[in-house]
Amino acid sequence: MDSEKDIITPTVYAPNLHLFAFHLWRGLTGESDSLASNRQQLWQKADEILQGLGFTERLHIPGYPNHSEEPPGAQINLHPHNQLELTGKLPNSDLTITGLLFAHRLYDSYSLTVNLRRPEQENQQKTAEVPISFWRNLNTERLIFLPNFVQSSLGQSLLLTAFLPELDRNKAAKDLQEFAYTCLNQIMPCDKITPPPLVKRGELFGSPIFEFGGQVLDTNMEGETEVTPHLLIYLFRGKFSSGKFEAAYWQFINLFYYRNKVISAYRETRKLHQETYAIYTKLEKKVRSFKKELIENTTCWALTEVQLEQLKMVLKELAALDLEYARLLRNYKHCQNTISINTKNYQVTLEDIVKILPQHKERVNPEDLDFFREFGTQTSGYFQSRISDELNYFVEGSNLSDKAIASIRGIVEIEQTQCDRRLEQQNETLEDQIQAVGVGIATGAIIASTSPLIFQQEEISFPWEASHGDRLHPFMLALLLSLGSAVVAWWVAKGLIGWGRKRRLRQKQDSKN
Repeated sequence: MDSEKDIITPTVYAPNLHLFAFHLWRGLTGESDSLASNRQQLWQKADEILQGLGFTERLHIPGYPNHSEEPPGAQINLHPHNQLELTGKLPNSDLTITGLLFAHRLYDSYSLTVNLRRPEQENQQKTAEVPISFWRNLNTERLIFLPNFVQSSLGQSLLLTAFLPELDRNKAAKDLQEFAYTCLNQIMPCDKITPPPLVKRGELFGSPIFEFGGQVLDTNMEGETEVTPHLLIYLFRGKFSSGKFEAAYWQFINLFYYRNKVISAYRETRKLHQETYAIYTKLEKKVRSFKKELIENTTCWALTEVQLEQLKMVLKELAALDLEYARLLRNYKHCQNTISINTKNYQVTLEDIVKILPQHKERVNPEDLDFFREFGTQTSGYFQSRISDELNYFVEGSNLSDKAIASIRGIVEIEQTQCDRRLEQQNETLEDQIQAVGVGIATGAIIASTSPLIFQQEEISFPWEASHGDRLHPFMLALLLSLGSAVVAWWVAKGLIGWGRKRRLRQKQDSKN
């Protein structure tokens, strides 16, 4: 029955809302032309949140709202006063709320942290417990703290914290699960948005914590990959837990940053997987088509000009696909490195939390952070293993493409060489024919020039005749001399032509070497 009362009229003490949102600032090179086109969007959303809650304060940092120069450095607090302090009223209520807003630049990204709360004390008096509808009113009807409104390119994490009512402080986490769901429905009303599923429950610094969503939904090659909203509900049993969390607040900002970088990079690999697989399929079809053509032409003595041009077109298409394929694989590997680097940073940050927390009251052990440690060891480990397997698969496609391109280039070069050689032989044959015809024409001209000698008055006699003369007829003598001269001229011309052809061939070979 007590549980039913808690569900009907749940209240909490000093509820807080923490938004950790991250947005890309610049690309890989770090040059001015690699800056994200909408890099100021996160700051614009911060001002919209402040306006939506009725605050008069606005964000004024280097680079926003003007375009002044930002200070250099890897981890920079961009706010001139380190933080923007807020005081106002809860929407639709007379309750006073206070808050802090942090604007950081972390490496290649911007970080926005918004903390709004019901103060623990007013006028040095402890404030009363408030209904958990506090979070619904704080989020307003526009749901200004959810991803659809914030639209940060690297994702966000939303954390709700509060002190449990006195009667619930000794309950185990599993017994408070229904209470956590009730709190979730306040920030994510079922009539407006589908709440994410409970992923994990556990304890942090001795108090129950619940994690909802933050999962990458694999669409199985169809449509855009989505990430469910990431929300945590941390219910303090006492001051020890809240004190430890506040003392390590900066480290928790870093922790959520590294987590969202990992999730964002893995989400990008799902998009790259679809694009790479599409190119891989095209490459495979082209290679199969080429192989089929190759088999069909194995019985042919040589490829025709048309077939040779078709091979050149296939070569161009394969080269273009291979370049795009290489670009996608490069981005794939970049995401893999991003996940690996930020996972290590995530794990280092967990160790830093243990080191920096004060030790004078109760010792904090590494086991106290096991709730967050699982992401760095199991979730990210799964991401890296899957990407590694996919890259191994896709690298084979690149090797296949390289071999096909090399084969086609070899065939084209061989066929082109043979074609050039055949053409050269045809030209040589034509030259020989022209020379022979020239010799024939010359011979005919000689005979034609000696033909008048036939009509000399001397009688033509032959050696086998009994009454042959003592000397040759003038026509016979001129004919024999002409033929002999033609043969000698042909022989000399042939030798000179052959010598010239060999000389040109040697010159070509020397130029190639």
